[in-house]
Amino acid sequence: MSKPRPAAHLAVQKAGKIRDHNTCQICGSHDHPEGHHIMDFAFGGAASVDNIVTVCHSCHEKIHRGTINIIKF
Repeated sequence: MSKPRPAAHLAVQKAGKIRDHNTCQICGSHDHPEGHHIMDFAFGGAASVDNIVTVCHSCHEKIHRGTINIIKF
């Protein structure tokens, strides 16, 4: 289980979701938007808006299962 994230980290995820209009950047859904780290936080990915993409819960699960790949251009 992951450790709780600091408030500043959660603020960055919120800012990313606001930037993306709470819309999944994969499927366009507005259902359960979540901030996903492009470079995984657990592997040193920055807690910055540039490292966050908004995805719905369903797409987020697919990303972590490896059935959807996120590539930063």
